[in-house]
Amino acid sequence: MANNNEEEEEAVTPMVKLGSYGAEVRLVVGGEESAAEETMLLWGIQQPTLSKPNAFVSQASLQLSLDSCGHSLSILQSPSSLGTPGVTGAVMWDSGVVLGKFLEHAVDSGMLVLQGKKIVELGSGCGLVGCIAALLGSEVIVTDLRDRLRLLRKNIETNMKCVSLRGSVTATELIWGEDPDPELIDPTPDFVIGSDVV
Repeated sequence: MANNNEEEEEAVTPMVKLGSYGAEVRLVVGGEESAAEETMLLWGIQQPTLSKPNAFVSQASLQLSLDSCGHSLSILQSPSSLGTPGVTGAVMWDSGVVLGKFLEHAVDSGMLVLQGKKIVELGSGCGLVGCIAALLGSEVIVTDLRDRLRLLRKNIETNMKCVSLRGSVTATELIWGEDPDPELIDPTPDFVIGSDVV
């Protein structure tokens, strides 16, 4: 009997195309764990090797190319900065790719509405997630330390100037433990996100 129930459940669960991946996957629906399940689904699509960190990105390259929201994004990196202790925001990490693709899928599938929502991203690094959120219609403020802002702003300028944005994205400095700029907290953000907050 268990096999019949499993087959019936599979038949009821819809198959959908996942964002720009274009691969058909079984949609995970409902329950408190659906967001976590969706994230793991996105992670599993690329089938990263468990022992290999950063299966999506090469931190040795100067650029990461990724399709999202019908656009080809080109994210510049500064791998030479990794040699400086405490500098992690100059390269992409898998968690940023997973969060960006999760947001895209959640909007595509109707699980999340980002159009017109204010988002503050903490520790934005190279800016991929903020750019994707802006493409999805959010008013995004990406934040990082002062020495990361030049690369962050360059990536925003490179990727957002030639597309028709449904939202917007701006970059500002945020040092944890200090009072944030009023623009970050007034009005209160609808979402505060961070993919790899160190």
